[in-house]
Amino acid sequence: MSAKQESEAKRAAGRQRELEAKLRQIFEYMRLERHQGNWGMDINHWDWVPGVGVISMLEYGTGTGQDEVTDYLLHWVNRNKQKAEGVRVINSLAPYALFPELYRLTGDPWFLSRAQEVAAWMLETAPRTREGALEHTVTEAVEFPEQVWADTVYMAVLFLARLAGLTGDQELAAAAVQQTLQHLRLLQDPATGLLFHGWNSRAGSHMSAARWARANAWVALAVPDIVAGTGSLTAIPQELYSRYRRLASALRQAQGAGGLWHTVLDRPDYYEETSASAGIACGFLKAVKSGLLEDAYLESAEAALAGILPLIREDGEVQGVSGGTPVMPSIAAYNTIERYPALYGQGLVMQLLTEALDLGEMKHRLERQEHEERQEHQGRQEGQRCEEHEERQGRQEDQGREEHEERQGRQEDQGREEHEERQGGQEDQGREEHPERQGGQRRQEQSEGIGSLNVEGEAGG
Repeated sequence: MSAKQESEAKRAAGRQRELEAKLRQIFEYMRLERHQGNWGMDINHWDWVPGVGVISMLEYGTGTGQDEVTDYLLHWVNRNKQKAEGVRVINSLAPYALFPELYRLTGDPWFLSRAQEVAAWMLETAPRTREGALEHTVTEAVEFPEQVWADTVYMAVLFLARLAGLTGDQELAAAAVQQTLQHLRLLQDPATGLLFHGWNSRAGSHMSAARWARANAWVALAVPDIVAGTGSLTAIPQELYSRYRRLASALRQAQGAGGLWHTVLDRPDYYEETSASAGIACGFLKAVKSGLLEDAYLESAEAALAGILPLIREDGEVQGVSGGTPVMPSIAAYNTIERYPALYGQGLVMQLLTEALDLGEMKHRLERQEHEERQEHQGRQEGQRCEEHEERQGRQEDQGREEHEERQGRQEDQGREEHEERQGGQEDQGREEHPERQGGQRRQEQSEGIGSLNVEGEAGG
């Protein structure tokens, strides 16, 4: 290991210890008995505030393998499940997102039957807007008729997706995907890609038209889990992917210089808000891990983490968390929301730190993957160069053979022509010489015959 690698390993180990220590502090702070009666920190009631807190504890417990945390959650459900009886509203469904995993861990059929009962209510009875989106209903004595809030995606749709992933129920999966896409369609600003806090179906408007940070965080954080829970059971429309990626891109552009996001995203003069920043950054980490977003989003998540860590006190209290926020009458009103400790703020930071435990390993894995891809690319280039070289060499060899054969052919043709020419000349010369030889031979024969006659005549006389 090089000195640089050793230094990086030491830094990573130090960061790991820091995250583990802060997670423990946050967990201990969340379950202190002295918070009883404090709306933001009282964990012993059944609503969205403790719901986000216990969902986050489950992520922490299962992500780190701490049975103590899951045991605490089982006791929490037993202590508080009676408070879930009565009128059902969207915001009070958040704690049910625990039930699929608690059923896996315990095999207790009550968790499954109760979850299926609640899901049936959502599909068959829960009020909807004219577009078919779930109406955002709350436990407080106030109504928001035909209003769609981004919060619903996390408080209710996430539960549907997790239950679908547990049971393999395709109807639940399709409903979760449809509701997610419908909320994106109704809330996404076509000009910026960011989400408005709410939509009023009756008025056909986004009301104050605030691009509120925590509204965007609920969706940024929920969608990777919703896709993971439903993707094998139902088709995920390409529109959902493209809308989510456009949202993520817009969020990255809106991130403040210190790594946090402002409570209204396009108002950098408004205060920075911790819970939204943690939720957005955690969503980025989950989305990169699942392949929804590219690796570059890790830098945004790391910047947010660096900005949030100093806001965690030694006793585990997370600072800079805005209070409960309905759709406000004006954009300016969002900047007046008081900030105080709240279970959802504790929980969203807890989720970010839990995901960040794997950040070093994830970056190392991505670097290794990029290195392998570069090597593979270089190998392909080298292979292509070899093929081109062999092809050129082959063409040169073919051309050389053709030229050699052509030269050889020309030489052979020339040899044959010269041979035929010589042979023809010899034959012509032979033909010319042959009559002369024949004539001379006849003359010689005739001469020899006359001589014979003479001899014979002289001997007989």
